[in-house]
Amino acid sequence: MNRLLEASIFTGLPPWASISYHGAVTPKLLRFEVSDGTALRPFYLASIVSSKEKLSWQSFQDLLAHAVSSAQAGMAGFYGLDVLSVDIRDGIRNFAVGDYARLLINHAKTLSPAEPSVLIRYGQVFAILQKRAPADWGKVDLLTHIEIVNPEKTRRKNYLKKLLRDSGSPEGALYLVHDLGLAPVWGPDEPSECLSEQIYLRHSGISC
Repeated sequence: MNRLLEASIFTGLPPWASISYHGAVTPKLLRFEVSDGTALRPFYLASIVSSKEKLSWQSFQDLLAHAVSSAQAGMAGFYGLDVLSVDIRDGIRNFAVGDYARLLINHAKTLSPAEPSVLIRYGQVFAILQKRAPADWGKVDLLTHIEIVNPEKTRRKNYLKKLLRDSGSPEGALYLVHDLGLAPVWGPDEPSECLSEQIYLRHSGISC
C-alpha cells in the first residue's frame, strides 16, 4: 500500500513513512491513515474536476471501463477495482486499454484468501483490486470517486466546509483536495483563505 505515496499528488506533502486505506467515507471522499514513523493521523482525499471539464473525465472513465470489460474475459471470480488516484492528462495521453487489462489479469492470478487484495499502479493510476468471491467467470465492479464541481454554484470555502463536515473533523486530520482538471475549478478571484493549515489544495503543484 505504501506505493501509493509514489503518486504525484503527494509531491510537496510531508514525507510520510506509511499509508493505509480505510475505505470511502462518502462516495467522493476517501479515508486513509498516514504515519511519520511515530504516530498515525487520519488523512482524507477528495478528487474533483470542474463541470466545464466533465467530458474529459468521462472520456478517461470510458477508457478505464473498457479496460476492465476486456480484462473480465481472462479473470475468474468476482472483483472490485477501487480507483484511488488518477491523472486525467497523463491518463488520456498514455493509457493503453490492452496493457491495463493484462495488468489486471496478471494481478488477479496472484490473489488468494490470505492475500485478497493488491494495490496496482499504472502510470499515475493507482487502484486496489480485491477478490470478493470465487467464480468460474470474471466480473469486476469499477469504483471511482471523482466529484464534478460547478464553481458557479459551489464556492471553494463552502466546499471545504462540507469536506470537514463529511469527515467528522477528527482530531489531527489532514486533507488533500486533488483538482484533476486542466484548469483549476476555482479561479484567482476566489477568496484565497484556507479554513485550516491541514487542508492541501493541489493543482499543477499549487497548494495552500
